[in-house]
Parts: sequence; C-alpha cells; structure tokens
Amino acid sequence: MTSSNLSNARISVPASSANLGPGFDCLALALGLRLNAKADWDGAKVKLRDFDSPLDWWKKCVLPNCKYTGTVATLEDDEGRPNLVAVSFAKAVMAGGPEYYLPEKLSIEMHSDIPIGQGLGSSAAAAVAGAALAELWRTGKLDKQKVFSAAVEIEGHADNAAAATFGGLQAALLFGRETRASNIKFSDSLRIAIAVPKETLKESTAATRRWLPENLKRTDAVSNQRALLTLLYGLRLGDKEAIRAGFEDRLHVPHRKGMIVGYDDIAKAAWDAGAFGVTISGAGGTMIALGQGDMKPVAEAMAQAYSHHGMDATPLTPNIDVEGLKQEA
Repeated sequence: MTSSNLSNARISVPASSANLGPGFDCLALALGLRLNAKADWDGAKVKLRDFDSPLDWWKKCVLPNCKYTGTVATLEDDEGRPNLVAVSFAKAVMAGGPEYYLPEKLSIEMHSDIPIGQGLGSSAAAAVAGAALAELWRTGKLDKQKVFSAAVEIEGHADNAAAATFGGLQAALLFGRETRASNIKFSDSLRIAIAVPKETLKESTAATRRWLPENLKRTDAVSNQRALLTLLYGLRLGDKEAIRAGFEDRLHVPHRKGMIVGYDDIAKAAWDAGAFGVTISGAGGTMIALGQGDMKPVAEAMAQAYSHHGMDATPLTPNIDVEGLKQEA
C-alpha cells in the first residue's frame, strides 16, 4: 500500500446532537460547531511492524509535531497516549491493506469549538477527522462513505458519525451487518438553541447507558415508535405540535434527566421562551431546543434556568450544518 501524492490535508468536521428524544442510537443532527484539522507529511513511510505498537509510532512520529487549540487543547494526557484522532488515523490506515504503512513524520494542527463530553458528538468528530486524514494520506481522495464506515468501526456511534460525515439530519440504518447513513428531510424553517453547562458530567456516555432498562414494556415500546414517527413528521414540516409531542421519549430521557440538575425547569424555560421542543443532546449534559425565528431567547432562558440550580451554562444558537465533513483548500 502506498500513500497519495498529497503532502498535506485540511479537513473540517461538525458537531452533532444525537437521539433527539425517541431517536435513540439512530438519529442525529449536525450542528455548526466545528473541529478543523490540518495534517502535513512528506513522502517518507514506515511500517507499523517496525514499532512496538501504534502507541510507539504515535510517540515517535506524531506527538512531537502536534499543536492543539480550542476545546482540544488538553487532548494529550501525561502518558502521551494517542487521542481519538490519532487512533482513528492509525486504524483507518491499517484497514487499508496488509502492509500498514504510516507516515514517518506526521504534523497535526487542530482546533475545535465542539465542547468535549457534553453530548455534542466531540468523539465522533474526532473519529471522522482521523479517518478522513488517513483516507487523504492513503489515496488523495475524500471518500465520505469509507470515512463513515471507518468512523463507525472506530468510535461505535453510527448516529453521530453519520451526521458528522454527511451533515443535516441523518438516520443510521442497519442492513444486515452493514450500517448506512440516510439523510432525513428537515424543515428549512427550524432553528436550534443549546445550553452547554460549564462542568462536564461525572458519568461517561458508557456509564449512563448502564442506567437504561434492558427491556421496555410493550406500551412504552409502542409509545416510542409512535413518538419517533411523530417527531420525523414534525421535523419535516416544522410543525410545533408534532415536534413537542415527538420529543416524548420513554427509553433513555426519563433515566438520564436525573443527572441534569433542574432538567424540568430548563425544559419549561425553553418552552416558555418559544421552543417547539426540548430534550437532552446525546447523553448530556447539554440541552437542545428546536423552534423557529430568533432562538437566542430560548438559549438564554435555558442557561438562566441552569444558573437557578447553581450551574453555569453557555447559551448558543449554532446553525444546522448541511455540509458535514469537508476538505478545505
């Protein structure tokens, strides 16, 4: 396997909000907060087998040449373990052929505005970024489908990976063992407000999943199916009543909302400020609201409700990103 003739690559990946109420693990919306990365390399290549491990390669060939700013400024830990961008790069390269060639010197500059550990798809963005840089290093072309498949294999959350790769509202569909992304119609009239708490949740996404029931009662399962269909109808038409009804989830929100101090007050504040619907973004602790027109009052109302419960939160009104992963000139 040989690398492309490119000597550098610039890519950009959006944040994403998964689940959106009843769309647990299968629905995500791309948001206009982005991770931007630039990678430089020369023609020199090494084989992974010449190193003790991918970690050894990372420490010697990449880590001395990295610069991170924004929310990724503290990605490296004291042990120098590879972050998810590096892990994704190495795994995506290794999936491309048996020789496992890697750059002898890889320089990475990365800046991100995506809050980490707040239910906004920071891990999926990192996985997509690493896989995209690897694809450009290997082939010189950005094949989004290959990047998406690699990111799903690496990061595991197909819904976030779909939105981060393709943009817009994406459904993660399963055909046998193959995961595919499908764009879902989203009304141009809808706008987004989020409130991002300054403190991250003490529990990881994996930990919060352990709080969820293994089985649902038939009535709850039927309710969630109906709610998801209602939500998709509302998102397609921008229908206020349908969106509010569609956010009524019985699988994960009732079990996760207890970790968000003042959840009910935050939701009420968003509705009172004009939101059509409000729910947890991903696994939290960010809250996301949908509506129309100026969403700043909604974002500020949610942040104010957080403050009433002793939590500082940043109100934001990101655009809905329709491009997904893109290669910069």
